[in-house]
Amino acid sequence: MKMKEIDWKILIITSLLCLAPMAIGLVYYDVLPESIAIHFDINNNPNNFWPKDAFVFGMPLLMLIFQLFVCIVTDLNDKRKDANKKISLVAKFTIPIITFILYLVTISYALGNMLDIRVIAMWIVGLLFIIMGNYLPKSKGNTYVRGLVVEDEIIQNKLNKIVGYMLIVNGLLAIISTVLNATFSVMVIIIVIIEAIVLSLYSYKIAKRKNKSKE
Repeated sequence: MKMKEIDWKILIITSLLCLAPMAIGLVYYDVLPESIAIHFDINNNPNNFWPKDAFVFGMPLLMLIFQLFVCIVTDLNDKRKDANKKISLVAKFTIPIITFILYLVTISYALGNMLDIRVIAMWIVGLLFIIMGNYLPKSKGNTYVRGLVVEDEIIQNKLNKIVGYMLIVNGLLAIISTVLNATFSVMVIIIVIIEAIVLSLYSYKIAKRKNKSKE
């Protein structure tokens, strides 16, 4: 990995954005409970807690690690001349934005505000899917599947369009589920998992076939 391949400006900016929520935690530090709920079941009941210090300081640091990984991997893939810079930028800012929203929501809940976590989570997922689905069909470049490479441009575009449309539909379903029973949100999650498995198997089959044909 060459250091010049990394977009250090975006990496530093997004890294600082991941750490910025700590300021909110410090402002409310004295009034926060010693144990903070960080995970909820589908019925909005908290089922996992972190110590206050672990959440206030640890959560942004953990997200920072994920962000560094995303930025480095994205920049390495962006070496291709036909790489879509817009979708790369969206990918780099996704974790900082999600970190800020989740941190703020968690702090608010800890302070006694009864928020519907399921609704907030499904809206975040839905909007993220729609945004990614909008840009993905416009992206080009090799499709990587378990170490195999799909080099056929027609197949690449087909896979990108399929995934893009699926993400948009799933995003809309996730948002619609927020006005329905919690069961519908679970169904959306199950559908997404099934689609991911089927698409992975299909992509793997295509990639393997194309790589064998070159041998």
